[in-house]
Amino acid sequence: MADLNLGKMISRFVNYQTLNLQKQAPQSQSAQSAPPAPQTPAQSTTPTPMPAPQQAQMAGSDQSVYVKDMMKLPKNLNELVFMMQRNITLNQLNQRFAQSNMRAMSQTQAQILAQLQGLSITEAQNMILNGNKTVLNQLQSTLRNLPISSSGMINLLDISAMIQANGKDAIAKLITTMASNAKLGVQDLSQLKETAKLINASVAAASQNDGAQTMKLLMLLYLPWLPLQEGVGFDLEIETGAGSDESDSILIITITTLNYGNVVATLILETSNSVHVNIECDKEFPKDELLLRIEADEKHYSMNSVVSFETKTADREKREKPEAKINMSNTNEVNPYLLLMAHTIIRHVIEIDKQRG
Repeated sequence: MADLNLGKMISRFVNYQTLNLQKQAPQSQSAQSAPPAPQTPAQSTTPTPMPAPQQAQMAGSDQSVYVKDMMKLPKNLNELVFMMQRNITLNQLNQRFAQSNMRAMSQTQAQILAQLQGLSITEAQNMILNGNKTVLNQLQSTLRNLPISSSGMINLLDISAMIQANGKDAIAKLITTMASNAKLGVQDLSQLKETAKLINASVAAASQNDGAQTMKLLMLLYLPWLPLQEGVGFDLEIETGAGSDESDSILIITITTLNYGNVVATLILETSNSVHVNIECDKEFPKDELLLRIEADEKHYSMNSVVSFETKTADREKREKPEAKINMSNTNEVNPYLLLMAHTIIRHVIEIDKQRG
């Protein structure tokens, strides 16, 4: 599986659309309020095919939502860290978020909502707690400020086991969906097949129970918003060395950009939630923009960092595609802040690089 390129596969896959669910909800409500119309036998037994991912012009940030939804994985990496540290499922995470929103609502706000909706105060509060899936999905996309525990190391083997179990369930559901849609006369099953192919590749990589492979898989699954194009791709390599107490606190990331040569980031865990980041880059690289992006992510992760730059004239020979390499110790555990900072660096450096075109 050394040549696994989930980034390229993700770039070819277009995401599941929650808009379909939102459009269907008002239709079902109006159908319930209208008097039942007489139906012929042919009309009463016609099922509706399950919505499949549509081939549409969607932003890169939407390209893997359907995959993660099928695999019961949260949208953001810090949400996954929060789940793993507390040993909860995605449903439990959503429920906690709904409950926190209900507690945050004042009595006055509940009264206003009740008046607007024609509900009692209790009904309004219950709606907030047990709100429909569409509302929860919308709220979930903003669930970023989470209390990450600095002492709760992330066990990569636990993540591997979760991806295997959830991935196998997702493939079984996709097979059932494809069979049902085929019986209903749906001929284009290409997007569902592509989804199954991606999830199957993820399961195969996770089944190796190798920390480096799982780290690679995790990074690729959570770099969905990169504007990857057909045929451009993105390669990620993980190198491991001999494990020691010191090397467990260091990650070295080398990113080969299209326009600025190599960007090398050395991440050193100084305290439980403080990471020192030293970045070697070309003098033309937009350092101020990268710093602003890192600071924005820090607020979501409750993380402190010190970022320093060393500039030089890099070899800016034109590359065909961006690449990244992470050098880490040969371990199955990683500090959550090192994981989140590595993800932040790779994501933003490549986004900045591709903005230049």
